[in-house]
Amino acid sequence: MNKNFNEMSFDELKCYRREGLWRSLGLLLVIIFVITGMVLMEVNHVSPSNQNRFRVIGLTTVIALFGYLMPLMAANRVMRDHPDWVKKSGIRANIPLPMAWHVKRLCVLGASLLVIGVGFASSFKPQVQQTNVQDQIDIIQMDNELEREQKVDQVLDTITPEDKKSE
Repeated sequence: MNKNFNEMSFDELKCYRREGLWRSLGLLLVIIFVITGMVLMEVNHVSPSNQNRFRVIGLTTVIALFGYLMPLMAANRVMRDHPDWVKKSGIRANIPLPMAWHVKRLCVLGASLLVIGVGFASSFKPQVQQTNVQDQIDIIQMDNELEREQKVDQVLDTITPEDKKSE
């Protein structure tokens, strides 16, 4: 199948179209993983620099995979230019996809998913407050003391209103 798309039979073009469908589904899977990674980073309060690093890795990978789809678009264009072929041969392809295509597609998508996975694993570092237990206890006690003082002030204000104090 090393011919020009214009020289191919309709069944050969259907093979390329089917390959384009598989590549598109693989691209969709990569996009879903990138979006899921972005959401997980946002929800788990990962630092903005790590979020941006993962976004760049993910979007670069997706753009590269769009380039992987481009050669197959010509096959669709040739099919659209010859609608009479559909009437003659039907929409179903009689030629199976070559095994080398499956292997190549799996290698490209596997490498893309590996890049996304490693990028996510290296960038996913949720931020945690850096306080120890004693500091947390002290903060809680100070908050409780402030609340008590405010309540005492409110009670004193209701018992002795400001107007009676001035007289």
